Amino acid sequence: HAMPDFFSLAASFSGAVRFGYEVSCVNTIHHVGLRLEPVNFSWGKHDTRVYLGSGSKAKHMLISGCTTAEDYNERARKTAKDFALDLRKKGAKLILSFFDSSFPPFNFYRSFFKWLLEDPYCGLLIKSKGKVWSWIKADGLDGLLEQALKTGRICILPSNASPADAAIVSDFSVGYLSYSAIITSAVNGARVLYLENHEINEPQMSYCTLHSLGPDRCVFNDFDSLKRAVQEYISNPQSNPKLGDVTPVLDDFDPFRDGKAGERIGEYISWYLRGLDKGVSRDDALNLATQKYAEKWGSDKVIRGL
Repeated sequence: HAMPDFFSLAASFSGAVRFGYEVSCVNTIHHVGLRLEPVNFSWGKHDTRVYLGSGSKAKHMLISGCTTAEDYNERARKTAKDFALDLRKKGAKLILSFFDSSFPPFNFYRSFFKWLLEDPYCGLLIKSKGKVWSWIKADGLDGLLEQALKTGRICILPSNASPADAAIVSDFSVGYLSYSAIITSAVNGARVLYLENHEINEPQMSYCTLHSLGPDRCVFNDFDSLKRAVQEYISNPQSNPKLGDVTPVLDDFDPFRDGKAGERIGEYISWYLRGLDKGVSRDDALNLATQKYAEKWGSDKVIRGL
């Protein structure tokens, strides 16, 4: 999604249409402006703001809902549930999920493992991305990884698991760098926390929807403040009852929350194909499909194209 879009360029030369849909949710102006699809589906208004701010050239920009919210790995979900149930039976008071990103966050892993070793009533579910976990294992973090694994209170889910597979059995799910995993989790009803490991300047702040919830609720600038907030909540939930609750802004990320984003995208494509079958031009078929989408789902779900 962050590379020059040669495929859409080739499609345009051949008279074809390439449909784009979002698989990542970012909180900053991004290379998505390089995308050239005539049609692009975003999860919600948050992402359309990012696409527009990044200079997207899509002529038809529509909101479909979160495409990853409907994903799950049945085996991984059972593994997570069994792990959590076993820990709860043994007296665990806190189960966290951590979602890393494409770059190995060695310091965050160190902090999580130290927390686990300090607190015998804490468990940790890890849903890693790509090869990141193999890099963490190879490093070993000065023996911290081995010590943490020996506690039996860590569960490593496969990289093809959905973040929701871990989030639904956790007290809090923690992400960093990208919103994608925690928003997928929040859409499935989880409390989520976001580690912001760099300062956000004012021009970018308008794209940081989670920040709008205010301090000490979802976004934390360092691991220690996040840890302190969670510990205080576990000791006394009334100390910060809205910790991790992103309900007020969920509509900005997915106004549907029905797990049917793929169906909406597929229906739009079928309307486009029916237009072609009737002999109308490519552009007219797209215009007709966009109009039908607005009529069915609301004109507010069409950002461009009407």
